[in-house]
Amino acid sequence: MIYLIHGTNTVDSRRYLIALKQNYENIEIINGKKLKADDLAKNFSQISHNLFGKNSAILIEYFNGDWKLVPEKLPKGLDLIIWADEKLRPPKVNVKNFVFNRAAQASTFKLADAILFKNEKEAQISASQLLASKEPVEKILGTLNRSFYLVYCEKEKSLKDDNLHSFVREKIKEQAKMWSKSGLKKALVHLLRVDLDIKEGLKANLALPLFIGRVISF
Repeated sequence: MIYLIHGTNTVDSRRYLIALKQNYENIEIINGKKLKADDLAKNFSQISHNLFGKNSAILIEYFNGDWKLVPEKLPKGLDLIIWADEKLRPPKVNVKNFVFNRAAQASTFKLADAILFKNEKEAQISASQLLASKEPVEKILGTLNRSFYLVYCEKEKSLKDDNLHSFVREKIKEQAKMWSKSGLKKALVHLLRVDLDIKEGLKANLALPLFIGRVISF
């Protein structure tokens, strides 16, 4: 089976991808940006099924949309998952197509995910929707603080995940790959500064967008 997960709403598409990956015992990940002709076929031919469990897949991330690179037939017992950060035209072959373009209803958790996945556009949209809906600023900042803290703990290899769902654990691991320890520390310091600025009178609809625009670059 081939799964195509794509669209400009990368926050929700990554969340869906993380959930889908939990259905497999083993996943081989390939960078689609560097994919060349016959590369994927060679990867398939080199795979030893003895190394894979019953539920196995190959994941192509950042696929460029060139379906000529994808073999017409997959090895027996393997699924192919394709993820792209833009909307692609599905091929003529049978695929399960999941497109994520429109942002879903905002929540503090989705805002945190957008920032930690470094998707400024989705983060700014979520922040604007939350503030427009009168979401308490304390709740927004509290969720951001905990989310940054958990990712920092993952970088420190000190994350205590006894009470975390497997989906959340996998999401945190992916987000941690996008941040350095120093970047997370700076983000937490700036988050504290935003909290103080708002308490001292700065409007949240000014402070939060400025925070997002700054920390995305850390």
